[in-house]
Amino acid sequence: MTARDHCIHNPKSSTVWSVPLTGSPIHHVGYFVADLRTGVERFARDHGAGPFFVLEHVEFDEVSYEGSPATYDHSSAFGQWGPLLLELTEIHDAQPQGLRDRLTVPGGGVGHIGFLADSLADETVRLARLGFEPFHAGRTGPASVVWFDGGDLFGHPIEVLQRNDELLGIYETIRRASEQWDGSDPYRPITAPP
Repeated sequence: MTARDHCIHNPKSSTVWSVPLTGSPIHHVGYFVADLRTGVERFARDHGAGPFFVLEHVEFDEVSYEGSPATYDHSSAFGQWGPLLLELTEIHDAQPQGLRDRLTVPGGGVGHIGFLADSLADETVRLARLGFEPFHAGRTGPASVVWFDGGDLFGHPIEVLQRNDELLGIYETIRRASEQWDGSDPYRPITAPP
């Protein structure tokens, strides 16, 4: 059995295949870093990613872990890495400890993969039926998100965000900033999404 056997054929095209996990392409890849500025500078210098728009100490309207209130204090930087959006995250505090443990991957590596969903509620139910356990949810500004345990299959969490026009506009701003970027000023703090 090949990887293609596990995919769903898109009848609108003989060449387009979608992954059954979400039915949509991976939107972004996230990595946890010990120091956000250092991570941004290294990705920009060594891999040409960026520029990065940085939200420091992201404030949530609501955040939960396993259905109970939680604390998730982090800073994230978003930049374009070729055709892929990249998110680098420094965790300042995550409580309870179980949340921190499930967000960070022992030994490093991919912190999460992110997808966009037309209906976050429907996608949460669908992924739970496939055996992916939702463990963390949050809402801040235009972003509503649910994190799932990727289990042994992925070895890292899966993040699903509610697709909306404001969020898509933010991602488009990040993409456009990368088009003529000359590599200068890779770390760009902002107080609200661009």
